[in-house]
Amino acid sequence: MVRALRITLVLALAISLATVVGCSSDSESDAETPELTALIDPPVIGEAGVLRVGIDLSYPPFGGVDKETQAGIDVDVASVMASELGLELEIVDVTVDDAASELESGDVDLVFGVPFNEKNATTLRFAGAYMTGAPVVFTVDGAPVTRAELGSMSIAAQQGSEAFWLLEHEYGAGFASAYPSLREAFDALVDEEAEAVAGDALVGAYIARDYENAAFSLQLADGVPIGVVVGAEAQDLETEIRAVLDIMHADGVLDTIRSKWVGDLPELALPE
Repeated sequence: MVRALRITLVLALAISLATVVGCSSDSESDAETPELTALIDPPVIGEAGVLRVGIDLSYPPFGGVDKETQAGIDVDVASVMASELGLELEIVDVTVDDAASELESGDVDLVFGVPFNEKNATTLRFAGAYMTGAPVVFTVDGAPVTRAELGSMSIAAQQGSEAFWLLEHEYGAGFASAYPSLREAFDALVDEEAEAVAGDALVGAYIARDYENAAFSLQLADGVPIGVVVGAEAQDLETEIRAVLDIMHADGVLDTIRSKWVGDLPELALPE
């Protein structure tokens, strides 16, 4: 399958300059929108000329709304994907928990931001991954720490998060200092109330950009691919989406989007 690679590269450059949720921008693009030629049609998708994508718009940096503009990792990936398929993009606010029901109802063609874990792998049809998540540790200036050293440090984490429960399991109940949000855990770090912060790598790296000295230090567990899911019977659409993701990976578009939202966060290790 041959794609419009020139369009992909142009969009990648545009993405690198686009507005980031939580950051203001007054610039407007005067570039003309390229004319689209649909490469897939119903019944592969539900509506002719449109790719309807489910994205959780309450979960930065994957999705959010800034000054009435939808933005985020998932929005950027979906935008390039729709253009590669010659389709207009329609974003529908969908949480991961509602992915299966929204796909079954036919309200969306795809849902983004779904972790490829044992639970989801048995109930949803994955069309490919575009990011990797993992629980990690952030320290002042990214000072390196070992697992052994971590056990004697004061660690801040969001109450009930994966990182919080991992620390509680490994080091004992009450080990981690619980905060209502990951951002408040970062506040504790910069206020010297904690020596490190534990949390989701991508969300944490996005938040850490607002703190001058907070940086990645240690990965706590194997990474989990985060990907796109389609309907249970959508085999043809799965094939198309997988091919586009492969091209976006090979051309460095996914790396461009990742860098835009989480900076120089290192690549996370997946299970062997």
